Amino acid sequence: MKICSINAQDREEFLAMCSDFYSGDAVIHPISRESMLRTFEEALAGNPFLRIVVFRLENDTAGYCQLSFTYSSEAGGLTVLVEEVYVKPSYQGRGIGSSFFAWLFEEYPQAKRFRLEVCEKNPGAERLYRRLGFVPLEYRQMILERP
Repeated sequence: MKICSINAQDREEFLAMCSDFYSGDAVIHPISRESMLRTFEEALAGNPFLRIVVFRLENDTAGYCQLSFTYSSEAGGLTVLVEEVYVKPSYQGRGIGSSFFAWLFEEYPQAKRFRLEVCEKNPGAERLYRRLGFVPLEYRQMILERP
């Protein structure tokens, strides 16, 4: 498997995968196509807080991941937020998730913390994350969304 940053030619495939991700059990609610497109454009523009990578098997795109970056005093350094991990249904069960996380830990050796969210409706992902060493946070999250 090859993992590489998205490029302009990935636009429609990314939007289709992102739409599928946000219509499934891995999320609490869908997001607009405009938000997906804005995210794609920000990643292409080189926003330093965002990176989208695609998973390629031979010449096929098998999935993607969106990463965000922040500094955490609590962790004592860089925190990599694994925002979205999506593997197309036809590619699931082939070790892509495990391969991606091996790549991630190698790609960001300076990171002090890796953080992600998982919905209760997605026990398969939770099993993978626990197997990789992730543990639940005892925080209750709160948000304030602005237009």
